[in-house]
Amino acid sequence: MPLGEAACLGAALLWAVAVQIFALPIARHGARAANLFKCTFATVLLGLTLLVMGGWGAFGTASGTDLVLVALSGIIGLTVGDTALFAAVNRLGVHRSLLLQTMAPAFAAALAWPLGETLGTMQVVGSLVILAGVIVVLAGSTNDTEIRGGRIGVGVAIGLLAACGQGTGLVIAKFGMASVPILPATFLRMGVGAAGLIVVALAVGGLGRARRAWSDPKTLPRMVLASFFGTYLAMLLMMAGVAWAPASVAAVLLATPPIFSLVVQSVVERRWPSVRGLIGTVIAVAGVALLVMG
Repeated sequence: MPLGEAACLGAALLWAVAVQIFALPIARHGARAANLFKCTFATVLLGLTLLVMGGWGAFGTASGTDLVLVALSGIIGLTVGDTALFAAVNRLGVHRSLLLQTMAPAFAAALAWPLGETLGTMQVVGSLVILAGVIVVLAGSTNDTEIRGGRIGVGVAIGLLAACGQGTGLVIAKFGMASVPILPATFLRMGVGAAGLIVVALAVGGLGRARRAWSDPKTLPRMVLASFFGTYLAMLLMMAGVAWAPASVAAVLLATPPIFSLVVQSVVERRWPSVRGLIGTVIAVAGVALLVMG
């Protein structure tokens, strides 16, 4: 399997696990506080990694336009997109929110096509098969589907905003990484996303809630674990996938967390997944094969 596609699948696996772990902190402290924690924590780790690897000089040689694009992708994908995703999780539950994330490839393809990125016939078919498999997995899911407050319309709208932020952010990052290496680009994207969240928190008075989240012994270990694997490592893999694979392909593969979530839940709960889940997983795996072959 090509490295770009493999990196995207690795990021999707880590993100699927992380979203499950983040469910409790989101419920206790809110979407903005949890998102601010994960972005700040990952930014610090990425900065230390960049220092050890000696990659700071890349910022001096990169194109100014590329740096702006990568930074903009952080605002769109992390400040807006991830906050919207966490807010959707709090209203719709994990699975319904991840189902809406399968719309991200549509937003990515809509933006990438006029910018000159096109897919072959087999890649298009593979993408559609993957999305069909994800929908089959989640359409009949009964886990984590409580609609909080009865505001399903608001939750769906927020989930679609998250998908738009994810897909649009990926394409912008892809075209901004022409002269910015993966590690510096990941640090810049994450750092700008965290800065945007801090500005939002200051504007709405949410820093106090964020501080309480960071000092809560019941949720802090969860947030540290989920942020390390699901943000620090997953973001590095995601940016590598975006750099090495077409943006539309990356967006499709990054929309597969529901498949991994099904497997993770089955292992944790020591039960077989549903027949619908197994069928959807097989369909999605077939789609991945078609996409990679294309």
